[in-house]
Amino acid sequence: MGMQAEIIAVGPFSKKIKNCLDYRSELYENTNDGSIITVRLFGMIGSNTSREFASLLGITNPWDFNQHKINIESINFVELEKFVYQFEIDYGDDLQKLLVLKDNGFEFHFRPQG
Repeated sequence: MGMQAEIIAVGPFSKKIKNCLDYRSELYENTNDGSIITVRLFGMIGSNTSREFASLLGITNPWDFNQHKINIESINFVELEKFVYQFEIDYGDDLQKLLVLKDNGFEFHFRPQG
């Protein structure tokens, strides 16, 4: 199976991000605005796919942990959009979530597995 990769988004909860959350909306009913939450994005499978995904995020070596905090300015959004729409799995929703979370104060961390 090789490497897998995902993004872990970390940032403040607000009702503006309700369509980006990992769990059912009722589970967040008692969550205060500003509470720090996490959201998992993408979930790429396969070494080549994961490496290409990493490169689009500005990461030159997926196993260099110094690069795992993603610099949002380093993301190639034009190529990332082309990349995510080439799969049977619909990653387009995750791309939209990434954009919404970016605009709402989240930071992003690359997480390889395998």
